[in-house]
Amino acid sequence: MPPDSNPGKSQVKPNISKHYKNIWLILLYSLVLGTLAFGISRLPVFQDIEHRTQDLRFQLAPMPAKADTNIVLVAIDQGSLDYARSLGQGWPFPRSFYALVTNYLNQAAPKAILYDILFDEHDFYRGDEDGDFMDAAFAGAMKRGGRTALIMTLSSEPSDPDPALERFASDVPAAGLPLYQGAETPIPIFLDSAAGVGGASLAAQRESILRSIPLYYNLSGKTYPNAGIAAYQIANPGKQIPLPDTPGNDFPLRWYGKGGGGGVFRYIPFSVLLHAAVSDMQGVPGSINPELFKGKYVIIGATASGLMDLKSSPYTWAVPGMEVWATFLSNITNKHFLDSPSDLMIWLFCIEVAFMILLVVLRTGSGTSLILVLILLALLSISSQFLFARLMYMLNYTSLLISLILSWLAGLTLSYAMEGKHRRELRQIFNRYLHPDLVDRIVKNPELVDIGGEELAVTVMFSDIYNFTGFSERHSPQELVSYLNEYFGSFTNAILDFGGLLDKYTGDGLMAVFGAPIARADHALSACRAALAHRERSKAFAEKENPTPAEFFHLNTRLGINSGRVVSGNIGSLRRMEYTSIGDAVNLAARLEGVNKVFKTHIIISESTYLDVKDEMLCRELDILRVKGKQEGTRIYELLGELKHIDPSQYTWLDTYAAALAEYRKGNFLEAATAFETLLPDPPSETMHARCLRLMQSLPSTWDGIYTLEEK
Repeated sequence: MPPDSNPGKSQVKPNISKHYKNIWLILLYSLVLGTLAFGISRLPVFQDIEHRTQDLRFQLAPMPAKADTNIVLVAIDQGSLDYARSLGQGWPFPRSFYALVTNYLNQAAPKAILYDILFDEHDFYRGDEDGDFMDAAFAGAMKRGGRTALIMTLSSEPSDPDPALERFASDVPAAGLPLYQGAETPIPIFLDSAAGVGGASLAAQRESILRSIPLYYNLSGKTYPNAGIAAYQIANPGKQIPLPDTPGNDFPLRWYGKGGGGGVFRYIPFSVLLHAAVSDMQGVPGSINPELFKGKYVIIGATASGLMDLKSSPYTWAVPGMEVWATFLSNITNKHFLDSPSDLMIWLFCIEVAFMILLVVLRTGSGTSLILVLILLALLSISSQFLFARLMYMLNYTSLLISLILSWLAGLTLSYAMEGKHRRELRQIFNRYLHPDLVDRIVKNPELVDIGGEELAVTVMFSDIYNFTGFSERHSPQELVSYLNEYFGSFTNAILDFGGLLDKYTGDGLMAVFGAPIARADHALSACRAALAHRERSKAFAEKENPTPAEFFHLNTRLGINSGRVVSGNIGSLRRMEYTSIGDAVNLAARLEGVNKVFKTHIIISESTYLDVKDEMLCRELDILRVKGKQEGTRIYELLGELKHIDPSQYTWLDTYAAALAEYRKGNFLEAATAFETLLPDPPSETMHARCLRLMQSLPSTWDGIYTLEEK
C-alpha cells in the first residue's frame, strides 16, 4: 500500500504522542482508573485485605487510657471453678451463687448488671438445694435490684418465645433488619424479674476478628436491642442512646487495646465476688470494697477454658464475649465512634489519587516520577494512620492503594507506548517472562506487535495451588507477593527450560504453552517433562520439617495439561495487546487443573496428551468425565513418571485400579467399590470408592460410564 493511501493511520500515533499529556486527558484517564480501582476494591478479596489494614491501624495506635473505667468485668475463670468445687459444686453454678452475687452488687448500687450467660434452662436438684428454690432466689435478687440485664440468642430456626419477652421490645422499626424466627431466652421466672433482655448473637463474620456488631434484632417482627443497649437503658432510663450518625444496623467497634485479664478493662474473679458476698451476708468484711462497683457497669461472664465463647479483636486472638459488650458500652457512653467515608467519597478519593499519580508519571522524568510516587505512597500511608489515631477516621486504604498502583502502571505503560523503546530495552523486558524464541522474533520483526495470530498444535498447562486462599488470609499482601515471586521464579524456570512459553500469571497460578510461538512436534512430551521436573524438585521440600511458604506452594501445586489446536498470537487492540493462546484446548486444560481437587492429585493430563506421550510416560487412567462446559466425555489420566526413570514393579497396583474402573463403567458399583477399597488410602481410589457408594444409594436411571462434574 502506498505510504499516503491511509493517512489517518499514520497520523494517529503522532497526534496521541503530542496530546496524551494534556491535563484534560489526564483527568479522563483518572476518572476511568479511579472508577476501576473503586470497583476492584469492592471485591471480597480486597475487602479482606482492607480489614487487615484496619487491624494494623488498631495495633499501631492502641488507646487503653480511653477505655471507660466505669466498666468492671467479673470473670468465671478457672480459679472460680476450683473455688466452687471446694464448696462441693460444679459447672453450671447453682443459681444461689448468682443470687448472692446479685444481692451483694445491688447494695453497691451499680449502674447496671449484665450477665453474659444464657439462663435458658431451670436449675436442677443438687441434693441439698431444690432447683426451683434456687431459681426463685436469683429471680428475687434481680427483682429487688431492678438493674439486671440478661441475654438471649437469636436463631433462624422457628420457636415460640415466651410472650413475656415482648416487654423488652424496642420501638425501633424492624424494617431492614435481618429476620430471626426463633430465640433461646431466659426462663419465664427470669423474664419476669430481669430489668432488661438483649440479644447476644453477633453477625456472621468472614474472618474470626470481630469488627462490628448488630445494634438491634428483628425477632418475628419485633425489634430487640443487643445486650449492651439493654444494659445502657437500665442505667439511663428514658435517655436517648448515643449512636453514630451513619446509617445501618452494624456498629463498628472501636477497640482500645489488649483484651482479657491485664488488658484495658478491670477484671475481678467471680470467686472473689462470691466470697465477698458470703462474707457480707455473715457480717464479715470481704476481700474487696463494694464501693468498687458503685456507679459502674458490671458485666459477668465466663473466661475459663471450655466455657467462654471466644471472640477475637485486632489486639487479642481470643477474648471473652463479655469484653465485646464492655467495648460497646465504652464506645457509646464516651461517643468513641469510628467514622468512615461514604462510597461516593471513596470513589472521589480514588480519582484524586489516580490524577496525582498520572500527573507525576506523565509530566516528570522516570527517575523523578518513581521518587515522587514513593513519596505519595508514604504520605497516603501516614495520612491513613494519622486520621485513624487522631480522629478515629477509617480511610479506605486499600482502594486508594489499588488506585495508586493501577495509575502508576497505566502511566508507565502509556509513556512507554507513546515514547517508544529500543530493541535492547524490549529484549531486557520480555526476557523476564517470554520464551527466548519469541523475544528474538519480536526484536527482529517489530510487525509481530500487529493484531493477528496463527493456528498451532500445542500443549497447554494450567497451574494452581491447593489451599492458597486459607494461606493468604494469614499473611499480608506484601508477604504474599514475596512468597509468590520466589515460587514463580523457580517454577517458571522449569517451564522455560523445557521450551515452554509463560503465557500469563493467574493470581496464584500460571498458564504455559508448549509449541508456541515456534511450532514443535514434541510439545506434549516437553510439557509432561516440565511437570515432572517441577514435581521432582518439590519432593525435596516434603522431607523438610518446616518448609518455607514458597516450598509449601511447590508441594501443593496442581497441574492440568491438554493438547490440541489453538490460535496463538498478539490478541487485543491497538491500545493494548498481549501474546497469548485461545481455543477450546486452553479451556479444557484449565478445567483439568481444577479436576485435581476432585481426585486429590497433582498432575492430570487429557487423552490427547496421553496419546502423544504414552510410549514415554507412565500414566494411570483416572476416569471419563463430562467437565463443565462440555457435552462429551473427556478421558483423563494421572501423570506418574517417565518410563525410563521408574521401576515398573512398583506400579503393579495399577492393574487393580484399571479392573475396578472397568467394573465401575459397567455399572457394577459394589464390585468396583470393593476393588477401590483395597487401594486405600490412594487419593483417587478414595474418590472413586466414595462415588461408587453414592451411586449405589441412588442408582442413575441410565449409565454410560461417564460422570458429570458439576464444579469447575
